Amino acid sequence: MRKLVKLSLVAAVAVSGLTSVNAASLEESIKGVDISGKVRYRMEHLNAGGQEDQDVNIDVKVVVPVNDKVSFVSNLNIDNDNQEGGFTTAGGDTAGNADKTFNLDNYYFQYVDGGAKVLLGTQDIPGRLTDAETGSGVVGLYSFGNFTVGAASMYNNNIISEMLNSVIAMGTFGPVSVLGQYVDVDQAATAYNLKADASVGPVMIGAEYSEVELDVKHPAYALATADDRSTAKAYASAKVGIVSGTLSYAKTGDNGSGQLDASTETPSEYLLWQLGTSGNADMDVIALDASVAVTPQVSIRAAYADAEIGNVDQSELLGQVSYKMSKNLLTYVRASSYDNGVAATDDSERVRLEVKYTF
Repeated sequence: MRKLVKLSLVAAVAVSGLTSVNAASLEESIKGVDISGKVRYRMEHLNAGGQEDQDVNIDVKVVVPVNDKVSFVSNLNIDNDNQEGGFTTAGGDTAGNADKTFNLDNYYFQYVDGGAKVLLGTQDIPGRLTDAETGSGVVGLYSFGNFTVGAASMYNNNIISEMLNSVIAMGTFGPVSVLGQYVDVDQAATAYNLKADASVGPVMIGAEYSEVELDVKHPAYALATADDRSTAKAYASAKVGIVSGTLSYAKTGDNGSGQLDASTETPSEYLLWQLGTSGNADMDVIALDASVAVTPQVSIRAAYADAEIGNVDQSELLGQVSYKMSKNLLTYVRASSYDNGVAATDDSERVRLEVKYTF
């Protein structure tokens, strides 16, 4: 009986010690872990034909420290996109169906030492030409003072299944900010982007130019025209009191815009909402976009864009009301009317309600 009691005591102490060790290990392992992300709900209606789209998108980014210089970064994306009536404009891959995706779209190791940063794995490719793109490979960045230079090499990417190499540089000179990027997709395409902004008091002026040259020997571009694919933009913005506005002008080349990926709208292109330069050849567009902060929480936006694509006139009129309940909860209602210049086609009427929570 005494032996049994002793064994029970030993077992209890052992279990207690093991539990304490596990609890301490668990607490230590989650120390310093940073979790951030967003939950976004969208409901859209396009035209009077009953085209509807409801989309719930969840992003969760987790940064786990490995040691004082290395961390592991992952981003989980969950998307539930329910479409009706052949909706094809606002997200989703299959019109008229419910698309549910569960995707780990970023996962990479990050090394940081002073101004040097190296990222290895699947990640977003830095740069305005590749802003919406992801690839698998390595990115290196080095910052000194107000300047940053970097390079990326991706053996796999979602632009085209070829090796992609990119270099980027950015910096500020007093009130002037500059950025440049050059991209080479092996035996497929080359592209570059230059952008400069200057701020004087409440006014900012800027210009941006992108150009891409395709290799027509590549099967993906066999039917394309190699050159004269560019996008030039100029803009001026100002904020006075509760009123802010931007005047923009954009022009594309005779054979297309300067985007590298024809299926993705990148920041190097102009887009109001339905009307944009992406994929359009021989286009001129001028736009005015103004907002009024009625209260610290409520703002009203109105915008108009007028374009000519070849000999066809197009235009878009947009209105939006936004309500910022708190710094991490924003909702808005947006409506737009787009005239594609074809007399036999009705204007495209698009309405969206969005609620987004960030954490």
